[in-house]
Amino acid sequence: MRYRQWLKLLLISISLGMVLWFGANSLQAQKASKDKYPAEHDADKLKPTRPDKQISDLTQTVSANLPQSKGSLPVIRTFIDQQLFSAMKRDNIPSAPLTNDYEFCRRVYLDLIGRIPTTEQLKAFVNSNAPDKRDKLIDELLASPVWVGHWSYFYADLFRACGNRFGNPTLKHFDAWIRESFRTNKPYDKFVTEMLTASAPNTNWMPDAAASGFLTRWHQTGATMYDDNYEDTADEIIVNTSRIFLGINYQCISCHGGKGFLEKVSLDLVSKKRQDFWQMAAFFGRMRMRIVPYQDRMTLTEDGDGYNAKGWSQVRLQREGGDVHPTFILTGEKADLSKPLRPQFARMLTTNPQFARATVNLIWKQFFGLGIVDPVDSFDMARLDPKAQLPSNWTCQPTDADLLNTLAADFVKNKFSLKTLMRMIARSSAYQLSARFPGEWKESYTPYFARHFVKQLTAEQLHDAICQATNVFGNYARKDWTYDTPLPPVKYWTETTGPEGVGSSDAKTFMRTFGQSNREQFDRQPGGSILQAMSLMNSPFVNKKVLAENGSRVEQLVKSSKTNAEIVEALYLATLSRLPSAQEKQLAVSWLEKDRKQGAEDLQWGLLNKLDFVFNY
Repeated sequence: MRYRQWLKLLLISISLGMVLWFGANSLQAQKASKDKYPAEHDADKLKPTRPDKQISDLTQTVSANLPQSKGSLPVIRTFIDQQLFSAMKRDNIPSAPLTNDYEFCRRVYLDLIGRIPTTEQLKAFVNSNAPDKRDKLIDELLASPVWVGHWSYFYADLFRACGNRFGNPTLKHFDAWIRESFRTNKPYDKFVTEMLTASAPNTNWMPDAAASGFLTRWHQTGATMYDDNYEDTADEIIVNTSRIFLGINYQCISCHGGKGFLEKVSLDLVSKKRQDFWQMAAFFGRMRMRIVPYQDRMTLTEDGDGYNAKGWSQVRLQREGGDVHPTFILTGEKADLSKPLRPQFARMLTTNPQFARATVNLIWKQFFGLGIVDPVDSFDMARLDPKAQLPSNWTCQPTDADLLNTLAADFVKNKFSLKTLMRMIARSSAYQLSARFPGEWKESYTPYFARHFVKQLTAEQLHDAICQATNVFGNYARKDWTYDTPLPPVKYWTETTGPEGVGSSDAKTFMRTFGQSNREQFDRQPGGSILQAMSLMNSPFVNKKVLAENGSRVEQLVKSSKTNAEIVEALYLATLSRLPSAQEKQLAVSWLEKDRKQGAEDLQWGLLNKLDFVFNY
């Protein structure tokens, strides 16, 4: 390795690697068990387990390596605080103090717009004496076009928006439609309804066609939906629609009934049969898609024959037949066969309380690192009521059912505004708690959210943070979605349409190492590994950016009139969003005094490998 201070920095990197490695083992093992289930039908391995211990242990490890900081006592600011702090008081659970301004600024930037603050943004916030400066910053970020880009990319990932199946033209239109929906703060129920009812008339350039990207994503075979096994496509739509928008995984009952298989997995699904699943899938039984090859044109029509319960299957056990009337599984409401089916399904889905519950729980996890129900797609509808009589060894699933229901009701009251939901969460004292915890932390405190849990930066966040910290950005080409005309290249990953739109091999390799989804074959991979730590140490994507060349931050600072001490502070603020401790500053300055250029490069590289750069705390 080319850096003189290799021993000290190697120790930093090894500590990072060990945290990521041990934190990942449990999560990856859990995921492997789930992937294994369809083949082995091992219910003991599939039973969803809350990741409380993993996130608790990870937070303990990372917070122990953070510089010391004192915070003020939290106050009740929202109904979220009222609910959580009342529960803590009732059960004699202590809470962490509020986090300091430096940490809050970095945290809320990452959570709301996916980027770290610039030095100027950080200083302006920290130096402000306004009593409501945190609320003002939250509002400023929510109004930013970068908020639109960050959350559009998140949902495009969730919807697995990719061009591999029908080509990049479909992807770019779907991506543009998602971004426009977030730009206008489109109500989430309308957002989902438009995707489920899209007709895609004539050309993808029209908004209705762009919204069809969600349905066409799950098509299983061929160029049209007149295939003998079209029912597989309807099944896939229901599996993924329910998982994403209801937080319920019906994958198992798409192949077999719940009885005899799911007793240890879900009380609700035990009573469900394949027939129940087919009746849900039948809402899409009339939908057919026609594609005009090479012309970027398609239509989604309602002229199909309906769901055939005797239909042949490529991916599931063969269907046994029987009558199938489109029926919503959560309520038993049957469709009016004289009317279009998909609008009826969209109405039943978005007006059901579970739609709001699943949505707020998904967003909650993005901000807190842990869902009120976790995993977020494992809701058990038989265990949502804390007053329900449950069999032994089963408990109410939400850690705070009242809070979950209140959040959902507020989401509905505010017309399904994701922006309003995020504002409510970010303004709460519960969200603004420190990751540090005074006194002894017990794992039993985790469901109370008595401290802020750390989260590893996503691949996209890490990419953008490295670019911004070093001032060496990507140069990613893109085209206007309406006329295919070239647009100015973008610097940040979430400004692209997705993994397919980036040509840099160094960046792609780095991103894949950090678990980026390719949206076609696999979802985002959680957790970390030793390979990630080694990639931060040795990847060309990182090492090229820390050199004093190509207009990098290091080059600008080394050539400036700043003192060595000022350079150290500048690199800490730009990279870690904080000032160095006295000990850190003394050590770093000594490097620069021996060799200003080499020392600055070493310092920039070392900061990118520190725990408090790779984690959002």
